[in-house]
Amino acid sequence: VYISRDNGENFSYLSGLQMPRRVFDEHSIIELADGRLWMLTRREDGIGQAFSADGGQTWDHIGFSGHFGPNSRFHISRLRNGALRLINHVNPTNAWETAVWKRRDNLMAMLSYDEGKTWVGGLMLDARPDVSYPDATEGPDGRIYAIYDRERTAAREILLAVFQPED
Repeated sequence: VYISRDNGENFSYLSGLQMPRRVFDEHSIIELADGRLWMLTRREDGIGQAFSADGGQTWDHIGFSGHFGPNSRFHISRLRNGALRLINHVNPTNAWETAVWKRRDNLMAMLSYDEGKTWVGGLMLDARPDVSYPDATEGPDGRIYAIYDRERTAAREILLAVFQPED
């Protein structure tokens, strides 16, 4: 974890952790309502997690988050209404069970209104194979703009999905 204390002019190392089954250091950090930091990181079986109660200096409860996936990047962020948005690959036949699969398909957007304890909805953004690396932002009108790629070495597509949280 690196931190800037001058609005991004300079960055310095703050801390790190050893995530079991980590493959690449692709992680995101969300501040929870109770002030803790929640780090989610890419693992070979899905998404790992860790928590910090001291601003990211130390981390505990390091392990699997319960979100399975094919060792691929995901996206998490907070909407203006306070909900968390997660875009991740899911296995539609048993999305929340212990199955691990390796295909980068079934890219789905989900929302949490309880700080990531449960996830509701599930909007399938793209069920095709070889879709990955989602990112998203919320527009001024509340619409969500999600980008991702498909077949980065063959079709070389960058795709845009636009939707509302209620979708």
